Amino acid sequence: MKEDLHIHCNYNDHSSIDLTIPNIINKSESIGLERIAITEHVRKNSEWTKKYIDEIDSYIPRTNVKILKGFEAKILVDGEIDCPNEYLNKDYFIIASFHTRYNKEVWYEGLTKAIKNPNVDVIGHLAPEIDFKVNDREIKNLGDLIVANGKKIEINSKYIRPPKEFLKIFKECGVEFHLGSDAHAINDIGNFNRINDLINLIEEK
Repeated sequence: MKEDLHIHCNYNDHSSIDLTIPNIINKSESIGLERIAITEHVRKNSEWTKKYIDEIDSYIPRTNVKILKGFEAKILVDGEIDCPNEYLNKDYFIIASFHTRYNKEVWYEGLTKAIKNPNVDVIGHLAPEIDFKVNDREIKNLGDLIVANGKKIEINSKYIRPPKEFLKIFKECGVEFHLGSDAHAINDIGNFNRINDLINLIEEK
């Protein structure tokens, strides 16, 4: 609860205008967060990335909050990650998420490739589409793959994901989790009230 590892900022066109990097840091300090990840939406052709990274770098020495700098990148139809290649390394914290609806076959294959991608740290707001189901065996296979590849699964406060059936099986597989508000506004940062039941499920012995 002292971390929020999925925070956006005003480098995109659908976050609050006051969701600036200094305001993110000030808010995180004021609510006692110890570690945050600033993970703006990115595309392979995004042109603002250097300015964004430079701005984060300029604030890191000014705060006691540990800041991970990175991006949230779409999982594409071929399973690749929509992120410039220069940021696909261990200096950057990469959340891979679905933002396009695919059929089950494409979704499952793309997710599998993202899990195996050594440059991905986290799978964000994971859930199947409303028009297909994922059975327990398939979920377990994903859980085993996540563990084998050292990935983490985000408990996402914005979308209230993953579903409980995923969490239960992932927990049995030994999957590791962390919290992400998916903040697009200042007051979203560190606010996990909507996912208390998911947090409780993870913490049950």
